[in-house]
Amino acid sequence: MKSKARMERSLGDYFLLMLLFPVYLISKVIPKDKNLYIFGSSQGLQFADNSKYLFIYTSRNIKTAKSVFITRNKKIAKTLASNLLNSEYLFSFRGIWTVLRARTAFISYSDMDINPLLMGGTEIIQLWHGTPLKKIGNDKNHRTDDFKGNLKSFIRTIMYNLFPYLMTGRSFDKIIITSDFVRESYLSSFGRNNDDLVVIGNPRNDGLLIENNFNKHIFPEIENLEQLRAKSQIIISWLPTYRLPAPVTIVDLMKNHGFDNKLFNELLENNNALLIIKAHAVDNEILQDKIQDSDRIIAYKEIDPYPLLRYTNILITDYSSVYFDFLLLNRPIIFTPFDYDEYIKTNGSFYYDYNKVTPGPKCHNWNDVALELEKTIAFLKDHNNDPYFEKRAEVNDKFNYNKENFCKRVADRFIETGKA
Repeated sequence: MKSKARMERSLGDYFLLMLLFPVYLISKVIPKDKNLYIFGSSQGLQFADNSKYLFIYTSRNIKTAKSVFITRNKKIAKTLASNLLNSEYLFSFRGIWTVLRARTAFISYSDMDINPLLMGGTEIIQLWHGTPLKKIGNDKNHRTDDFKGNLKSFIRTIMYNLFPYLMTGRSFDKIIITSDFVRESYLSSFGRNNDDLVVIGNPRNDGLLIENNFNKHIFPEIENLEQLRAKSQIIISWLPTYRLPAPVTIVDLMKNHGFDNKLFNELLENNNALLIIKAHAVDNEILQDKIQDSDRIIAYKEIDPYPLLRYTNILITDYSSVYFDFLLLNRPIIFTPFDYDEYIKTNGSFYYDYNKVTPGPKCHNWNDVALELEKTIAFLKDHNNDPYFEKRAEVNDKFNYNKENFCKRVADRFIETGKA
């Protein structure tokens, strides 16, 4: 799998794209099919995130619209087609023509989820991939005070005005956010106007609710998760933030902060529990070596964490914005800011006071985590004794205005009504 870092453009890439400007102009004048909607995610490499869930919903429920998932992965296109879902391989005649004719495109990361050259005149809805905790975009990449840095910024601004398809991370018409509480962070990070932000919520959060059925051909992990649930009383999921660009792996987070295999296996055995670790794909192989002697600690290899979260009783995380979504379930969360100072130094500051928006115990090593897990498991057996229940609900109300029907809300706003 290619990392985001490897997908970044070189100067040669920019030069080539500028030469392709006539393609963009052609895409602007090609008539759009008002009933054609396209979806893409993860720079076209994965069937994932908010685009995935919205695409499945619209394909099932909105028959007046033609929904097509666009991908650079032939295997994904074939899998979706075999399950009667419209999908096109981007680098095919049908794929290119579909993108050129689409009325509206839904993306979760950037225009590279589909192809910015082919989307001139297409309405682009940015679903994004999670409420940011750490500062991103304009708020992270400040202009430097030196002449060279300011010159680069000036040239980049001119290029973006002349060739808008180069600005892939910020070129869209609307962006979906989860609440007014987070509005300022999006306005500053993306440099948008207030009217560009639409408060609805993440479509993927429909996947958290057990009453929403999953197609097991599209979500093959469900069968395995149901088996794990049947044989264990409690599922604990650890979803740490991937530390890019710092060279810190998930095994480093375990080794450097005192993870004891024997201690955790005994804890899990005594409580009929499982610890499922959802690492970044590049960490999966080294993680497997670390936990190979345990049948209670499992490496979760699927890309999509949301089926796992719906079966999760206790979430462990550090700085991942996934916990904002998990708050909708009001289930216990244990926070692990093991390397808080170093993380801030490497990745930049947060939009919010970390301690105020993280409703759960803060652990500084794995021994603390083990102690808090014992307490939290006891809380699960006594629902009236959870000290963070009300605080989680309070933070959830700030970050998630809507609590259900996220896909329907987005579809009603941008597909069925046709409003922009």
